[in-house]
Amino acid sequence: MSYRSKSQALCVAASLALLTIAPASAFAAPAMQEQRSQAGDVRPNAERVQPGRLQNREQQGRRRQQAAAAPAAPSPEEVLAEAQGILTANSVRCQPTEAKLLGVTAEQQKFFEVACANDFGFMLVTTDPVTIVDCYENDTTQARQKAANPEVVLGPKCSLPANANYDTVIANMAREAAVPCAVNEYALIGRKGENFVYEVGCEGVEGYRINRKAGGGWEVDSCLTLASANVTCNYTTKDEQIATVKTWFAGSDAAACDIADVRFMGSNPNGGFYEAKCNGTDGLIARLNNEHVVQQVYPCAEAAQIGGGCKLTDGAPQGSNVPAQD
Repeated sequence: MSYRSKSQALCVAASLALLTIAPASAFAAPAMQEQRSQAGDVRPNAERVQPGRLQNREQQGRRRQQAAAAPAAPSPEEVLAEAQGILTANSVRCQPTEAKLLGVTAEQQKFFEVACANDFGFMLVTTDPVTIVDCYENDTTQARQKAANPEVVLGPKCSLPANANYDTVIANMAREAAVPCAVNEYALIGRKGENFVYEVGCEGVEGYRINRKAGGGWEVDSCLTLASANVTCNYTTKDEQIATVKTWFAGSDAAACDIADVRFMGSNPNGGFYEAKCNGTDGLIARLNNEHVVQQVYPCAEAAQIGGGCKLTDGAPQGSNVPAQD
Protein backbone atom coordinates (compact mmCIF):
# COMPACT_ATOMS: atom_id res chain seq x y z
CA MET A 1 0.00 0.00 0.00
CA SER A 2 1.88 3.02 -1.24
CA TYR A 3 -0.15 5.55 0.75
CA ARG A 4 1.64 4.86 4.01
CA SER A 5 3.40 7.90 5.40
CA LYS A 6 4.72 6.02 8.45
CA SER A 7 6.50 2.67 8.39
CA GLN A 8 5.35 1.50 11.80
CA ALA A 9 1.87 1.36 13.31
CA LEU A 10 3.12 2.79 16.60
CA CYS A 11 4.47 5.86 14.83
CA VAL A 12 1.15 6.45 13.12
CA ALA A 13 -0.85 6.03 16.31
CA ALA A 14 1.52 8.35 18.14
CA SER A 15 1.16 10.99 15.45
CA LEU A 16 -2.63 10.85 15.74
CA ALA A 17 -2.45 11.05 19.52
CA LEU A 18 -0.36 14.22 19.34
CA LEU A 19 -2.75 16.06 17.02
CA THR A 20 -4.76 18.85 18.63
CA ILE A 21 -8.08 18.67 16.84
CA ALA A 22 -10.61 21.47 16.84
CA PRO A 23 -14.14 20.11 16.33
CA ALA A 24 -15.70 20.39 12.91
CA SER A 25 -18.37 22.69 14.35
CA ALA A 26 -15.71 25.39 14.48
CA PHE A 27 -16.45 26.06 10.83
CA ALA A 28 -19.53 28.03 11.93
CA ALA A 29 -18.94 29.06 15.55
CA PRO A 30 -21.86 31.08 17.01
CA ALA A 31 -21.31 34.51 18.55
CA MET A 32 -21.22 34.63 22.32
CA GLN A 33 -24.60 35.81 23.61
CA GLU A 34 -23.81 36.33 27.30
CA GLN A 35 -21.13 38.15 29.24
CA ARG A 36 -20.09 37.73 32.86
CA SER A 37 -20.37 40.81 35.09
CA GLN A 38 -17.65 41.92 37.44
CA ALA A 39 -19.57 40.21 40.26
CA GLY A 40 -19.40 36.91 38.41
CA ASP A 41 -23.11 36.56 37.52
CA VAL A 42 -24.46 36.01 34.02
CA ARG A 43 -27.21 38.24 32.61
CA PRO A 44 -28.91 38.53 29.20
CA ASN A 45 -27.61 41.35 27.02
CA ALA A 46 -30.71 43.48 27.54
CA GLU A 47 -30.22 43.58 31.31
CA ARG A 48 -26.56 44.63 31.37
CA VAL A 49 -26.10 47.92 33.17
CA GLN A 50 -22.52 47.65 34.38
CA PRO A 51 -19.85 50.10 33.20
CA GLY A 52 -18.23 49.23 29.93
CA ARG A 53 -21.56 48.27 28.31
CA LEU A 54 -20.64 50.02 25.05
CA GLN A 55 -17.34 48.17 24.91
CA ASN A 56 -19.17 44.87 25.46
CA ARG A 57 -21.52 45.63 22.59
CA GLU A 58 -18.59 46.43 20.31
CA GLN A 59 -16.95 43.12 21.21
CA GLN A 60 -20.17 41.27 20.50
CA GLY A 61 -20.42 43.01 17.15
CA ARG A 62 -16.92 41.92 16.21
CA ARG A 63 -17.71 38.35 17.20
CA ARG A 64 -20.82 38.35 15.03
CA GLN A 65 -18.78 39.67 12.10
CA GLN A 66 -16.17 36.95 12.62
CA ALA A 67 -18.86 34.28 12.78
CA ALA A 68 -20.45 35.61 9.60
CA ALA A 69 -17.07 35.49 7.84
CA ALA A 70 -16.31 31.90 8.95
CA PRO A 71 -16.69 29.32 6.18
CA ALA A 72 -19.86 27.29 6.20
CA ALA A 73 -19.56 23.66 7.26
CA PRO A 74 -19.18 21.42 4.19
CA SER A 75 -22.07 19.16 3.27
CA PRO A 76 -21.80 15.38 3.77
CA GLU A 77 -21.46 15.00 0.01
CA GLU A 78 -18.57 17.48 -0.08
CA VAL A 79 -16.84 15.73 2.82
CA LEU A 80 -17.17 12.35 1.11
CA ALA A 81 -15.85 13.73 -2.19
CA GLU A 82 -12.84 15.34 -0.52
CA ALA A 83 -12.00 12.20 1.44
CA GLN A 84 -12.36 10.06 -1.67
CA GLY A 85 -9.97 12.35 -3.52
CA ILE A 86 -7.36 11.88 -0.79
CA LEU A 87 -7.73 8.11 -0.88
CA THR A 88 -7.51 7.98 -4.67
CA ALA A 89 -4.47 10.25 -4.78
CA ASN A 90 -2.70 7.96 -2.32
CA SER A 91 -3.68 4.65 -4.01
CA VAL A 92 -5.70 3.37 -1.06
CA ARG A 93 -7.94 0.35 -1.67
CA CYS A 94 -11.30 1.74 -0.59
CA GLN A 95 -14.73 2.34 -2.05
CA PRO A 96 -15.93 5.10 0.30
CA THR A 97 -19.51 4.83 1.51
CA GLU A 98 -19.46 7.48 4.25
CA ALA A 99 -17.07 10.14 5.53
CA LYS A 100 -17.04 12.43 8.51
CA LEU A 101 -14.96 15.58 9.03
CA LEU A 102 -13.83 15.28 12.63
CA GLY A 103 -12.12 18.65 12.83
CA VAL A 104 -9.01 20.61 11.94
CA THR A 105 -5.61 21.01 13.55
CA ALA A 106 -4.07 24.32 14.54
CA GLU A 107 -2.17 24.12 11.24
CA GLN A 108 -5.52 23.85 9.37
CA GLN A 109 -4.96 20.20 8.54
CA LYS A 110 -8.28 18.39 8.15
CA PHE A 111 -9.03 15.19 10.01
CA PHE A 112 -11.46 12.70 8.39
CA GLU A 113 -12.91 9.30 9.19
CA VAL A 114 -13.98 7.23 6.19
CA ALA A 115 -15.99 4.01 5.92
CA CYS A 116 -15.25 1.67 3.00
CA ALA A 117 -17.43 -0.96 1.36
CA ASN A 118 -16.18 -4.46 2.29
CA ASP A 119 -12.92 -3.19 3.77
CA PHE A 120 -11.56 -1.55 6.89
CA GLY A 121 -12.29 2.13 7.30
CA PHE A 122 -9.60 4.79 7.62
CA MET A 123 -8.64 7.93 9.47
CA LEU A 124 -7.01 10.60 7.31
CA VAL A 125 -5.13 13.75 8.27
CA THR A 126 -4.03 16.13 5.54
CA THR A 127 -0.47 16.41 6.80
CA ASP A 128 2.39 16.46 4.32
CA PRO A 129 2.62 13.63 3.44
CA VAL A 130 -0.91 12.54 4.25
CA THR A 131 -1.29 10.46 7.42
CA ILE A 132 -3.56 7.47 6.74
CA VAL A 133 -4.23 4.65 9.18
CA ASP A 134 -6.90 1.96 8.95
CA CYS A 135 -9.32 1.61 11.84
CA TYR A 136 -8.33 -1.96 12.73
CA GLU A 137 -4.63 -1.11 12.77
CA ASN A 138 -5.36 1.87 15.00
CA ASP A 139 -7.49 -0.16 17.42
CA THR A 140 -4.86 -2.93 17.57
CA THR A 141 -2.06 -0.47 18.26
CA GLN A 142 -4.02 1.32 20.95
CA ALA A 143 -4.92 -1.95 22.67
CA ARG A 144 -1.24 -2.91 22.78
CA GLN A 145 -0.26 0.51 24.09
CA LYS A 146 -2.91 0.28 26.81
CA ALA A 147 -1.76 -3.20 27.80
CA ALA A 148 1.83 -1.98 28.07
CA ASN A 149 0.91 1.20 29.96
CA PRO A 150 -2.60 1.56 31.44
CA GLU A 151 -1.97 5.28 32.01
CA VAL A 152 -1.16 6.07 28.38
CA VAL A 153 -3.19 8.81 26.71
CA LEU A 154 -4.63 7.36 23.53
CA GLY A 155 -5.45 9.19 20.32
CA PRO A 156 -8.79 9.24 18.50
CA LYS A 157 -10.59 6.10 17.36
CA CYS A 158 -12.95 5.36 14.50
CA SER A 159 -16.56 5.85 15.53
CA LEU A 160 -18.71 5.43 12.40
CA PRO A 161 -20.99 2.39 12.93
CA ALA A 162 -19.98 1.06 9.50
CA ASN A 163 -16.37 0.85 10.70
CA ALA A 164 -17.19 -1.78 13.34
CA ASN A 165 -16.96 -4.31 10.51
CA TYR A 166 -13.80 -6.23 11.43
CA ASP A 167 -15.39 -9.70 11.47
CA THR A 168 -16.83 -9.24 7.99
CA VAL A 169 -13.65 -7.81 6.47
CA ILE A 170 -11.38 -10.53 7.89
CA ALA A 171 -13.81 -13.25 6.75
CA ASN A 172 -13.78 -11.76 3.24
CA MET A 173 -9.98 -11.65 3.25
CA ALA A 174 -9.81 -15.30 4.30
CA ARG A 175 -12.16 -16.31 1.50
CA GLU A 176 -10.09 -14.35 -1.04
CA ALA A 177 -6.98 -16.12 0.26
CA ALA A 178 -8.73 -19.51 -0.12
CA VAL A 179 -8.37 -20.32 3.59
CA PRO A 180 -10.25 -23.65 3.89
CA CYS A 181 -12.11 -22.97 7.15
CA ALA A 182 -14.56 -20.70 8.91
CA VAL A 183 -12.61 -17.99 10.75
CA ASN A 184 -13.50 -17.57 14.42
CA GLU A 185 -10.50 -15.56 15.69
CA TYR A 186 -8.06 -13.15 14.15
CA ALA A 187 -5.37 -10.58 14.85
CA LEU A 188 -3.08 -8.15 13.08
CA ILE A 189 0.42 -9.63 13.47
CA GLY A 190 2.62 -7.09 11.71
CA ARG A 191 3.93 -6.28 8.26
CA LYS A 192 5.63 -8.00 5.39
CA GLY A 193 6.97 -5.29 3.14
CA GLU A 194 4.19 -2.75 2.69
CA ASN A 195 1.39 -5.20 3.47
CA PHE A 196 -0.21 -6.24 6.73
CA VAL A 197 0.02 -9.85 7.98
CA TYR A 198 -3.02 -11.30 9.76
CA GLU A 199 -3.40 -14.48 11.75
CA VAL A 200 -6.76 -16.23 11.48
CA GLY A 201 -7.93 -19.01 13.75
CA CYS A 202 -10.41 -21.67 12.66
CA GLU A 203 -13.03 -23.72 14.46
CA GLY A 204 -11.59 -27.17 15.26
CA VAL A 205 -8.79 -27.10 12.67
CA GLU A 206 -5.49 -25.34 12.22
CA GLY A 207 -5.25 -21.65 11.34
CA TYR A 208 -3.19 -19.53 8.99
CA ARG A 209 -1.28 -16.35 8.47
CA ILE A 210 -2.28 -14.38 5.38
CA ASN A 211 -1.06 -11.25 3.63
CA ARG A 212 -1.58 -9.66 0.24
CA LYS A 213 1.23 -10.10 -2.23
CA ALA A 214 2.73 -6.97 -3.75
CA GLY A 215 1.69 -8.04 -7.24
CA GLY A 216 -1.79 -9.18 -6.25
CA GLY A 217 -3.20 -12.33 -4.73
CA TRP A 218 -2.46 -13.70 -1.28
CA GLU A 219 0.38 -15.42 0.51
CA VAL A 220 -0.94 -18.09 2.89
CA ASP A 221 1.08 -20.00 5.51
CA SER A 222 -0.46 -22.71 7.66
CA CYS A 223 0.35 -22.67 11.35
CA LEU A 224 1.71 -26.22 11.08
CA THR A 225 4.17 -25.02 8.43
CA LEU A 226 5.09 -21.96 10.49
CA ALA A 227 5.79 -24.15 13.54
CA SER A 228 8.70 -25.75 11.67
CA ALA A 229 10.31 -22.28 11.64
CA ASN A 230 9.62 -21.82 15.38
CA VAL A 231 6.73 -19.44 14.72
CA THR A 232 3.82 -19.89 17.12
CA CYS A 233 0.24 -19.16 16.12
CA ASN A 234 -1.89 -17.77 18.94
CA TYR A 235 -5.18 -19.18 17.68
CA THR A 236 -4.21 -22.74 16.74
CA THR A 237 -3.82 -25.62 19.19
CA LYS A 238 -1.92 -28.87 18.75
CA ASP A 239 -5.24 -30.75 18.82
CA GLU A 240 -6.50 -28.64 15.93
CA GLN A 241 -3.35 -29.39 13.95
CA ILE A 242 -3.76 -33.12 14.62
CA ALA A 243 -7.42 -32.94 13.56
CA THR A 244 -6.38 -31.26 10.31
CA VAL A 245 -3.75 -33.89 9.45
CA LYS A 246 -6.21 -36.69 10.24
CA THR A 247 -8.49 -35.36 7.50
CA TRP A 248 -5.53 -35.39 5.10
CA PHE A 249 -4.61 -38.97 6.02
CA ALA A 250 -8.17 -40.28 5.69
CA GLY A 251 -8.51 -42.98 3.03
CA SER A 252 -4.76 -43.42 2.58
CA ASP A 253 -2.11 -45.83 3.88
CA ALA A 254 -1.55 -43.38 6.73
CA ALA A 255 -5.15 -43.49 7.97
CA ALA A 256 -4.45 -46.27 10.48
CA CYS A 257 -2.22 -43.92 12.50
CA ASP A 258 -3.99 -42.62 15.60
CA ILE A 259 -2.05 -39.38 15.63
CA ALA A 260 -0.61 -38.29 18.97
CA ASP A 261 1.63 -35.55 17.58
CA VAL A 262 2.55 -34.17 14.18
CA ARG A 263 5.08 -31.84 12.62
CA PHE A 264 5.84 -30.39 9.21
CA MET A 265 9.34 -31.39 8.09
CA GLY A 266 9.81 -29.44 4.88
CA SER A 267 9.07 -29.74 1.19
CA ASN A 268 10.65 -30.29 -2.19
CA PRO A 269 9.25 -30.39 -5.74
CA ASN A 270 7.65 -33.75 -4.94
CA GLY A 271 5.52 -32.36 -2.11
CA GLY A 272 5.43 -31.65 1.61
CA PHE A 273 6.63 -34.09 4.29
CA TYR A 274 4.85 -34.59 7.62
CA GLU A 275 5.87 -36.78 10.53
CA ALA A 276 3.15 -38.32 12.67
CA LYS A 277 3.61 -39.98 16.05
CA CYS A 278 1.03 -42.75 16.34
CA ASN A 279 -0.61 -44.07 19.52
CA GLY A 280 0.13 -47.77 19.94
CA THR A 281 2.02 -48.22 16.69
CA ASP A 282 5.18 -47.06 15.03
CA GLY A 283 5.22 -43.54 13.65
CA LEU A 284 5.46 -42.56 10.02
CA ILE A 285 6.41 -39.88 7.54
CA ALA A 286 3.91 -39.04 4.81
CA ARG A 287 4.52 -37.13 1.59
CA LEU A 288 1.54 -35.04 0.47
CA ASN A 289 1.01 -33.02 -2.69
CA ASN A 290 -0.04 -29.37 -2.76
CA GLU A 291 -3.69 -30.40 -2.35
CA HIS A 292 -2.74 -32.35 0.81
CA VAL A 293 -3.40 -35.73 -0.77
CA VAL A 294 -1.11 -38.49 0.57
CA GLN A 295 1.30 -39.68 -2.13
CA GLN A 296 3.58 -41.99 -0.17
CA VAL A 297 4.03 -43.27 3.38
CA TYR A 298 7.35 -44.18 5.05
CA PRO A 299 7.40 -46.09 8.39
CA CYS A 300 9.80 -44.45 10.82
CA ALA A 301 11.88 -47.66 10.87
CA GLU A 302 12.65 -47.06 7.18
CA ALA A 303 12.72 -43.27 7.06
CA ALA A 304 16.16 -42.42 8.45
CA GLN A 305 17.13 -40.67 5.21
CA ILE A 306 13.92 -38.67 4.92
CA GLY A 307 14.77 -35.28 6.40
CA GLY A 308 16.95 -36.85 9.10
CA GLY A 309 14.29 -39.38 10.12
CA CYS A 310 11.49 -39.36 12.68
CA LYS A 311 11.96 -37.09 15.70
CA LEU A 312 8.64 -37.59 17.48
CA THR A 313 8.81 -41.40 17.75
CA ASP A 314 11.12 -42.76 20.48
CA GLY A 315 13.80 -45.09 19.21
CA ALA A 316 13.29 -44.30 15.53
CA PRO A 317 16.44 -44.62 13.41
CA GLN A 318 18.13 -41.26 12.90
CA GLY A 319 19.80 -40.18 9.71
CA SER A 320 21.74 -37.08 8.72
CA ASN A 321 19.88 -33.82 9.17
CA VAL A 322 19.27 -33.16 5.49
CA PRO A 323 16.21 -31.59 3.84
CA ALA A 324 13.24 -33.89 3.36
CA GLN A 325 13.54 -35.78 0.12
CA ASP A 326 11.81 -38.66 -1.61
